[in-house]
Amino acid sequence: MFMLPRYLLLSFLSCGLLVGCQSETPTTTEATAPAELPLDTLPAATPRLTPDSLTWHRVERPTSADAPLIRPGVGRRAVAPRDTVAPPPAEARLYDLTLKASEYHKIDPTQLAEVRGREGTVVRIPAGTLVDARGEPATGAVFLELKECYGLADVLLSNIISETTDDQLLMPSGVVLVRATSGGQPLRVADGRAVQVELPGPVRPDMRLYYGRGERRQPIRWIATGPETAAADEQIYSDAQPMPTYGSGPTSLSALVRYPTAALESRTQGTVYVSAVIDEAGRVLSPKLLRGLGNGLDAEALRVLQQSSGRWTPGQREGRFVRVKMLIPVRFNLPNTPDLVARADSTGEPLEPAASVIEVPPAERQAFRVGQLGWLAAARPRLAAEAVTTLVAAVEPDTHTSVRLVLHDGNTIILGQPTETGYNFVDVPANKKAVLLGIRYMSGTPYVAVREITTGRHSSEQLSFRETTLAALEQLIE
Repeated sequence: MFMLPRYLLLSFLSCGLLVGCQSETPTTTEATAPAELPLDTLPAATPRLTPDSLTWHRVERPTSADAPLIRPGVGRRAVAPRDTVAPPPAEARLYDLTLKASEYHKIDPTQLAEVRGREGTVVRIPAGTLVDARGEPATGAVFLELKECYGLADVLLSNIISETTDDQLLMPSGVVLVRATSGGQPLRVADGRAVQVELPGPVRPDMRLYYGRGERRQPIRWIATGPETAAADEQIYSDAQPMPTYGSGPTSLSALVRYPTAALESRTQGTVYVSAVIDEAGRVLSPKLLRGLGNGLDAEALRVLQQSSGRWTPGQREGRFVRVKMLIPVRFNLPNTPDLVARADSTGEPLEPAASVIEVPPAERQAFRVGQLGWLAAARPRLAAEAVTTLVAAVEPDTHTSVRLVLHDGNTIILGQPTETGYNFVDVPANKKAVLLGIRYMSGTPYVAVREITTGRHSSEQLSFRETTLAALEQLIE
């Protein structure tokens, strides 16, 4: 058996030279470095051999042509030392698990796009509005991410609080996340352009749009936008490009029409002319009868407009959504068959009636012109004149625990600040029904503490934690 001299064998092993003598099965190169040491702590290697010093090497069998080539000094890389001081999963790790899932919609950025979320959010993006980091308009397929948080559980478990960056308290009516990417790269709204975001909820004059701010794994706080973000252009236009539309056109609107019994019995037919203003949120404003026929047909035409409110695609001028006044003829024809056909088509071409009509009351909705993507909230500030108090949640603070105070009126969520005595809440509205909610996450197990209180009644409230599950935690919050 052939034996290498001892000094050559040691030199070979210390340099890790595998050229020409590697096996058919490639081995990992990381094994050549100590498992737990970075590169600058490795022992000094034996001086690299020159080509002349390799003349002793004799290859008995050629290396496989498919095997990777491993050269001296290549492939050896630093291995990060094991993290022995990192804390176990803390508050932010729990919110990573409970964060609500997003919807993803594929859109064409060169055309007007309308995305409707499952919980009522509508995002309208005019053509050419989205640009990349260099300001170039997106032209390929774009994926729009939409996350809707309207319930208290969704907001709490998404690590969202009702405080601005300057500590003003809010009463939010809805929180959404809107982001766009193309080819894996984030997109933004072009300078001077806007996206319209429509949120379900009551329309109030003091409701404003807020942009979310928060570092990774930190609570989302809010920054108020200017008043120009509210989509409330009072000017009414008579034309737009494109004009407002409902569904796929007159066919969709005619599906809502039902022939009144009185008109059927009197064999009344013809065209009812109504007008309405379609606003920036697709709502029907100021519906008005211009010329009617009676026998219930006039009321039916107005009912159809009311039912369609909030579901129109608004008209545009110069890339922004505007209010447009429209003349809408609704034709009622009595066919020669027992089946009655109602038409809402100014062309006069026959349309098939809907098999059934479900009465849906128009929902209240508020629309905003949004100049940047990310976390968005429709909220109104709490009254500055409210009496305030200070509260301490008496529980030993640590990095695994978060405590929130939830005020029943307005679902305002306030973050407790850890101190030596517990979690402090300073200048919170007094004499309000509220819930102290503590969440703790240790060794992969969630714990929860819940206490119903009235703010200001006691300066300190004790919290007691019990083990739970993620599913039970969400159900408890709901």
